[in-house]
Amino acid sequence: MRRIYIDVDTQHDFCDPTGALFVKGAVEAASVSAALVARAVREGAAIVGSVDSHAHDAWEFATNDRRGPNGEKPNFPPHCVKGTRGWLKLAETLADTFAFVPVDAPSPRVPEGTRAVYFEKEVYSLFANPNAARWLEIVCENQPADFVVFGVATDYCVRAAALDTLAWARAHAGPVADSTVTVVSDAIAGVAPASTEDALSAMRAAGVRFVLSSQL
Repeated sequence: MRRIYIDVDTQHDFCDPTGALFVKGAVEAASVSAALVARAVREGAAIVGSVDSHAHDAWEFATNDRRGPNGEKPNFPPHCVKGTRGWLKLAETLADTFAFVPVDAPSPRVPEGTRAVYFEKEVYSLFANPNAARWLEIVCENQPADFVVFGVATDYCVRAAALDTLAWARAHAGPVADSTVTVVSDAIAGVAPASTEDALSAMRAAGVRFVLSSQL
């Protein structure tokens, strides 16, 4: 079974103590995440990532009255505004060759030899960028995979990436349906204890595995 790494939002605003929405424990998680990226490069494995990417008036922000598609309003401080330092990925989590794919790109156009592809998204799930599912079809090559998930934050975007990747795989009629999702427990960090525990429980109930990076 091939391994595909999924790097979730390892960006300055979440992982740097000076970031606008710093997640406690993210410094340690980012260090392990960087090691996983280096490992993926050594293995020649595909890396699929997400990048939180907002305009200055995003509905998630407490600085406006806009609400999400289901009326939600998390009231986060402005973060990961595209073009700012906080939006950038940590340099150590970037593969040797990589590409960014905007939400509105007509299809994932990726140069040959690209190791990692990062999909911009404005909400929690990697799959909010429709190009992500199209790219997974390409890198899976109609074979089952173990999707190794890491990054931040456990209770929001990691949860969405793990559950949606598992649902995407199970929706297939062919070999991809036998794919597994593994979350690296020392390479994630959550915003709040209660919502983090809820996320961990939901992922376990869905069939997501949890391992330490040393157990991969």
